[in-house]
Amino acid sequence: MLSENQMNSSLGLNTTSKFLGLDISTSCTGICILDQDKQLVLLDNIRLDKCSDFFEKCVEVKKYLDDLKKSHLIQNIFIEQDLQAFRPGLSSAATINTLARFNGAVTFMAYQTFMIRPDLINVTKARSAVGLKINHKDKSKTTKEKIFDWVSGEITFDWPKKKTGAVKTSCYDMSDSYVICRAGINLLNDGKLNEDDI
Repeated sequence: MLSENQMNSSLGLNTTSKFLGLDISTSCTGICILDQDKQLVLLDNIRLDKCSDFFEKCVEVKKYLDDLKKSHLIQNIFIEQDLQAFRPGLSSAATINTLARFNGAVTFMAYQTFMIRPDLINVTKARSAVGLKINHKDKSKTTKEKIFDWVSGEITFDWPKKKTGAVKTSCYDMSDSYVICRAGINLLNDGKLNEDDI
């Protein structure tokens, strides 16, 4: 079922085609839908950290996508490309392998649900496409926090918060999905979506 973190979700199928962006993770998958004018239609997440195994995670995502199809006419699907290589200090080989498996499974489920071939977009290319520059010399915040700050400046959204007042970690996945979705639209409009370097 669609969770309470939606924004302006349609009641019944909306015949205006929209764009779907996914930031896939085995613990939390970010979901973003933008309209033809790049206005926010939905920003949400699927919590998967309490699922017992890989297959239960897949079932949860499939249920969500099926519900999504009932309410929105999706034109394009943009997905953040999974890590392609080991990066010391960031991700272990086991983590990359697990994420790649899940990314592939969700990518196929998205195709199966909407009968649309998803476009995989490199995260660096995506950030460049939306004009998001990360100052890696600034160590006061993590990259995810910097992306969240940038997205918060681009949209008006009631971010879910912890009892302490801090935003929930799911907000970072939601922010990533927004960047991917908006980048996909920009690349599509510029005729650069299917370039080899994406």
